[in-house]
Amino acid sequence: MSAFKGKRWYFFPAVAVGFVVLVLVVKLRSHPPLELQAEPSKLVEVISLEKSPVVVQVDAFGRVSPKIQWQLLPEVGGRVVYKHPDLAVGKILAKDTLLLAIDPLDYQIRLAQAQADRKALEGQIEGKKLQLENLKLSLEIENNRYDLVKSDLKRKETLRKQNLISQSELDGERQNLLAQQQKLQELDNSLNLMPNETQILQAQLLQAIAREQEAQSQLTKTEIRLPFEGRVAEVNVEGSQVVSPQQVLARINGIEVMEVEAQVSLGDVMTLMKTVNRPQGQDKQLPRAEALGLTAEITLKGATYSFSWPAEITRIGETVDPTLATVNIVLQVEQQYRELKIGQSPPLVNGMFVSARIKGGERDYWMVPERALHGEKLYIKDQDNRLELVDVQVLFRQEGQAAVQGNLVEGMQLVLTDLIPAVNGMALRIRADDATGADLSTEQAAGEMLP
Repeated sequence: MSAFKGKRWYFFPAVAVGFVVLVLVVKLRSHPPLELQAEPSKLVEVISLEKSPVVVQVDAFGRVSPKIQWQLLPEVGGRVVYKHPDLAVGKILAKDTLLLAIDPLDYQIRLAQAQADRKALEGQIEGKKLQLENLKLSLEIENNRYDLVKSDLKRKETLRKQNLISQSELDGERQNLLAQQQKLQELDNSLNLMPNETQILQAQLLQAIAREQEAQSQLTKTEIRLPFEGRVAEVNVEGSQVVSPQQVLARINGIEVMEVEAQVSLGDVMTLMKTVNRPQGQDKQLPRAEALGLTAEITLKGATYSFSWPAEITRIGETVDPTLATVNIVLQVEQQYRELKIGQSPPLVNGMFVSARIKGGERDYWMVPERALHGEKLYIKDQDNRLELVDVQVLFRQEGQAAVQGNLVEGMQLVLTDLIPAVNGMALRIRADDATGADLSTEQAAGEMLP
C-alpha cells in the first residue's frame, strides 16, 4: 500500500512537466503569414450589347381560298339541251368555255315577235312622215283656193251693190268662203296633231326596241360561258334537266389569283405598323394596305417538302376576333397554271393550310438572345465586375432573339449565363475566352450556348 502511494507522487510531477513543455512548443512555433479569404465570384459568359438594324417580321397561319368564287346561275329558265362533258368536279376549264345551253326556241319566238312589232311601228312612223308632207301640200293648195274664193266674194259684193247679181248668189259665195275656211282649219288641226301622233309612235317604237333587245338578251343568256379560267368545285345539273332562273347549277373557283387570310395578333400588328412610313403625298388620303410597304411570303411545309410563294398584302380585316384577339391580313398570290412545273412547285389549291411571314420596315433595336432575358430583366456586368439587374420592356421576339427597350447603353456587357440566385452587386468573372474584351455581338450570340 505504501509503495503504491510513492509511485503516485512521482506521476503528477511528470504530467506537469509535460504540459509546460507543450505550452512552450506552441508559443515558440513560427506562424505562416495570415491571408484574407477572397470573395467568391461567378464564372459568366458575356457579350457586348449594341443596337442592330432589324427587319420586323411576324408569322401567322391561314387557309388558301380562291379570290374568285363563281356560281353558275342561269338568268333564264328552260330545258338543258347541252352540258359540257368536262363540267365535273376537279376539272379545269378555259375562259369562254360553253358550259350549258338552254333550249332557245321560246326565246327565238319572242325575239321574232319583238322584231315584227318594231318593223310595224317603223312603217307607221314613215307613213306619218308622208302624211305630214301631204298635209303641208294640201294646206298650201287650200290656202290658194281660199284666196280665190275670197277674191270672188269681194267681186260679187261689188256686183251686188250694182244690182248685177242676186242676194242668194252672194250668200252662196259667202258659204263657199266659210267652207274653205273650215277646210283650212281642219288641215291646220291635223298638222298640229301630227307631232303628237309621231311622238306616240316613236315612244311605242322605243318600247318595241326594248322588247326586242330584251328578247335578244334572253336568247343570248340561253348559252352560259365561263368568264375566266377555273376549277369546277360543285355540279348540280344534268343534261335534259329543266332549270329555273337563279338556280345554283355549279360552283367554279378561279385558279389564277389565290388568297390567304392570315390571323395576326394585335400586338404583332402594332409592331408592324410602327415600322411603316406613310408615303409622301398621301397624308390626306384614305390608308391603303398596298401602300404600307409591307412584304409577305407564304409557305407550304410538310415532313418531306417545303414550297414558298411571294405574296402581296391587299387588305386588312375590318373586325377583331374577340376570342383570339387577332386581325385578318389578306395576302394575295398570283399563279400561272400554264407555266407551273408540278414536280418542282405545286399550285395553290383551295383549303391548303399554309404559314405566312409578313415583314415590315427596318429599324434599329436592342436585340438580345432570349436566353439572356430573365422575365423583364437583363443581367449586366458593370465596370467593377459586379452584377447589375436592368429592367427592360420586351417589344417583340423573332428567331430566338428579343427586341427590348430600357436604360441601356452601347457597349454594355450582357451576361448570358443563368445565375441562381441572381443578386444585385454580386461579383462576376468572365470566361477566359471572353476576357479579352467580350467582343461578341448580340447577333453572333443568338445561337450560341454555354458548354
